Amino acid sequence: MRITALIILIQIAFTGVKAQEQAFLKMVQPVKTEINTSSSKQYMSGRTCVGCKVTLNDDTIHVYPTGVFALKRIIKPGRTSFTLTTTDTTGRKVSRTYNYYYTTLPPVRATSVFRIDDVKVFPKGNSTLSPGDTIRVRIKGYPGCKAYWMHETPLHELPSSRYGAEGFYEGSYVIQESDSLLDNKVAVFLKNKDGNTTVLQSTNKLTYQRNQLLAGRTIDRNTYLTIAPEGDRLGPIKIGYLDQDVLLHITGKQGNYFKVKLSNQQTAFIPELLLDTQTLAAPTPLNIVEETRTWSDTRYDYISVKLSERLPYLSTQQVDPGKITLDIHGANLEPDFTPLSDSMQEVKEIKWEQIGSDVLRINISLKHKQPWGYKVYYDSTRLVVAVKHIPASFQLKNLTFGLDPGHGGTNVGALGAAGYYEKQLTLMISMLLKTALEKEGAKVLMTRTTDQYVPNEDRLSYYRQMNPDLLISIHLNSSVNPVDVHGTANYYKHPFCEPFNRAIHAQLLGLGLSDFGNNGDFNFILNNPTEFPDALIETLFLSNPEDEMNVLDEGFRQKMVDRIMAGIKDFLREAEQDQVTRKAGKQAEESGSEEGPGSDQ
Repeated sequence: MRITALIILIQIAFTGVKAQEQAFLKMVQPVKTEINTSSSKQYMSGRTCVGCKVTLNDDTIHVYPTGVFALKRIIKPGRTSFTLTTTDTTGRKVSRTYNYYYTTLPPVRATSVFRIDDVKVFPKGNSTLSPGDTIRVRIKGYPGCKAYWMHETPLHELPSSRYGAEGFYEGSYVIQESDSLLDNKVAVFLKNKDGNTTVLQSTNKLTYQRNQLLAGRTIDRNTYLTIAPEGDRLGPIKIGYLDQDVLLHITGKQGNYFKVKLSNQQTAFIPELLLDTQTLAAPTPLNIVEETRTWSDTRYDYISVKLSERLPYLSTQQVDPGKITLDIHGANLEPDFTPLSDSMQEVKEIKWEQIGSDVLRINISLKHKQPWGYKVYYDSTRLVVAVKHIPASFQLKNLTFGLDPGHGGTNVGALGAAGYYEKQLTLMISMLLKTALEKEGAKVLMTRTTDQYVPNEDRLSYYRQMNPDLLISIHLNSSVNPVDVHGTANYYKHPFCEPFNRAIHAQLLGLGLSDFGNNGDFNFILNNPTEFPDALIETLFLSNPEDEMNVLDEGFRQKMVDRIMAGIKDFLREAEQDQVTRKAGKQAEESGSEEGPGSDQ
């Protein structure tokens, strides 16, 4: 019954009922018939008419009820030809020949004449550097020479096993106050045994920032810091968000990112568009903590630190035991200062620690093992940590969910061989999940309910402002390998989100799907907020024919939604049990205290 309904769906959506008997080939990969490659593994995937037969040379290829097929072949060096043929029920055939030209990568060979072939300088690209920054260089040139750069600092030739041949040299140099890079390029020298010297300059330009107090202030609450100016396919790895008007000291620039000094122990990078720059007349003095406060309201416990300047900060958190750690860079707590701490609903204990001459650490221990989020912001120059209380009720009818259908509009996402875009399917799944949540009384906040383009930055701002109890983002995965890579996966960044993702992922695996993992420290933008637990669900691989067939089946989509709902309830049940256990322990403790040390047990 399911297969019949699915065939009808595909026929109507893509080819028309009458067109199902007409043979055709619509390929996802490869898109060309002449393919130059340096890999022996080659994949082919595409779609033909429902009910058609497909062969590759003399091999019969499995065609799914959707008309989709996928295959993998191992080819040998040289030319390999594959003829792909589809045959419809009338015997009409459509064929296409693909020629693969597989050339293995040539081995690395030593430079045979006296010269420098290549210079690579790190950091990459055009950069502005300051005293204390490290420059690294690697060159490929004639073996067995003396190599040097920067004030005749030697470079060391590496063993041939390192890069496959002799003649690779590496070294590093720490910039000194007396240095100058006015020519904007780095020159590297090679001197042979006969005393001859050859030189080659880097292509990237390096400038030198010296004796200049350059600083900047963050432009809004979505300003973020990164580990480096480069990252993965999702961009540089973010290490935290800052409030508006936070003062940062600029020590250099790499590409479009400023390098900033947070404290003596740590630096970071920030996109130049997120910083209003200024030149300081004098160095900013170390900030001495003037006052601390703690208080509570119906939703949050608050810890505040009064400073004379808006300083940068970074935070982390852990689960079981629940704990939040906040580092304020540039702050100092005097030894005789005693911070105030009142009784609060969620915060169990606060410990203040000076972990460096200019870094103040606040360790916030929580009463529950599962944190429900926190936010950090400035009120004038008072830095505030707002720790969210656990929900008063764990029933769905009393909770608010953020629900994000991935992609939309011009941001189409992945494309499956059957012709559906990821943006369409994420919306279908999300609308089913919205219905299921609302049926149980939950409030649902959605990024989009139509095929609409919503920038990721706007999604982030919206949910940070609306502050739901839980956030779920729905996506589909994709891979260049349509045969072997399939299954369901969850992704999160912060440790306090792991239990939420684990509960949903475990339920989805109950559908018999392959396990692509519950993956932490992920760089997706909606995994970055600390205000609420979040889950990124990569439901299935749209690139895999069987996964694609499942997600095109409305009945299977409903099964996935049912499993997601079960995972949500599992997570809430575990959190509620933690609350019950904690209350029971507290009551037992109070009861024992009332009995007194001399009471009969």
